Amino acid sequence: MNDIPNRLRQLRAALSLTQKELANILMIKQGSYSTIETGKGELTDRNFKLICDTYSVNPKWLEFGEQPMFTEQKTTTEQLTSISFSKYNKSEVTQRFLIALEQLKIQGTPYSDVANKIGASTSLVSEIRRGKTFLLPHFAQKFIELFNVNKEWLLEGKGDNIFVLSENLSNVHPVKIENTEWIEVPFVPLHARATFAETFLDTNVREIETVRVQKRPGINYEKAKAFEVDGDSMEPTLVSGEQILCEIIDPNNWKFTTGVVVVAFGNMVVIKRIKDNELTNGKLVLWSDNELGGKITLSSETEEIRRMYKVKYSIYKPIR
Repeated sequence: MNDIPNRLRQLRAALSLTQKELANILMIKQGSYSTIETGKGELTDRNFKLICDTYSVNPKWLEFGEQPMFTEQKTTTEQLTSISFSKYNKSEVTQRFLIALEQLKIQGTPYSDVANKIGASTSLVSEIRRGKTFLLPHFAQKFIELFNVNKEWLLEGKGDNIFVLSENLSNVHPVKIENTEWIEVPFVPLHARATFAETFLDTNVREIETVRVQKRPGINYEKAKAFEVDGDSMEPTLVSGEQILCEIIDPNNWKFTTGVVVVAFGNMVVIKRIKDNELTNGKLVLWSDNELGGKITLSSETEEIRRMYKVKYSIYKPIR
């Protein structure tokens, strides 16, 4: 009897994945993936292989139920939970992972090498960088071990260094978080809601406040701005009260932009996600991460996009 749908549910539980997150990795719609778990659809050979390659899943387990679940003996469910899921903040850990990823790139380690070493596919790391999925605990554990990352820094944001010096990683140098350069960034004095912001016109915006942030590699701070999230439509990625650092996007690149963005159009400001950019066809769909938040569809014929910012990282996240 084909019990792949049940094993897919077990796998998602072990990895703390939602249907939407796994569907994103497979590059199919959540509804299409849901039919596979309910037994109404079939898992294609391509998606079967992609799941096994991306998450180090034992093909015999997925197809026939033969243990172990994962190809590496040490990667058992019990050891996956050595990083407690209850305390693992996927959004915040992923943000710090991206910082470390950029630092490794600067030091000569490409994204593909990081992916290969932690047992992930290059496409998965690409999806993480695009803001479409999160770094899962077992990949975080491997990243810590293989790149000698400061565990407390990655998991909790504590500590002075991203990396800890190691004889095995002579090309990786410690990054002093406390000694990095600080910069004052303009803070737009309105609540940039994830649904509809308070009204503002470009000519009336007066940046009367600034916030102090730590500079990070690869970001142009000259035209960066900080916004405050107000609303729950981008949860769990962004929560109400969170302050985010955003980098302005050149209008020539709007049609190539994906991921979480701040978009000013007409007299509104929203924080949403661009999944599939259709601006070349005159349409832009802005999605909420919260399934109850809905979406906004902009037409280049009727809605004037004034500004677009890429959300780069969180400056402040309130304790809830």
